[in-house]
Amino acid sequence: MKAVWVGAGLVVFSVALVACSGSDTTAPGSSTGVNGTWQFQELLSNASLGLTCADSASIVLTQGGQAFTGTYAQTGVCSQGGQTGPNDGNGSVTNGVISGDSVAFNEDICLYTGTTTGSPPTHMTGTVDCPDTSTGQLIDITGTWIMTR
Repeated sequence: MKAVWVGAGLVVFSVALVACSGSDTTAPGSSTGVNGTWQFQELLSNASLGLTCADSASIVLTQGGQAFTGTYAQTGVCSQGGQTGPNDGNGSVTNGVISGDSVAFNEDICLYTGTTTGSPPTHMTGTVDCPDTSTGQLIDITGTWIMTR
């Protein structure tokens, strides 16, 4: 969920894979509470660039109604063309929304969408899309993610 070092030109992207461990504090009056600490993992790639990233993080979410925000601490590795680089850092989860079993949130340029399991949720899974235009052209990095507590 931090800027990623990518070999062959040092292209910078905001991408991540995250793993967290957690506790649960359900929002008052809500069976869909996501408050607490989560283990998060994701795998990201762009086939045309030969780019892959695998990251893990601890994410702490704070929910108010159907909205939530959070913070994360991440470690990870990206590789491209036989070169690898770290993808470590801290950041924020923004624009989080949970409605029924659907969930969506942002981290920098990345949009995460998915579904929850449990009441309150103990598992989330979905897809991530990171459309980067920082180089003047669209480079789309996509992947899958899972969150558990």
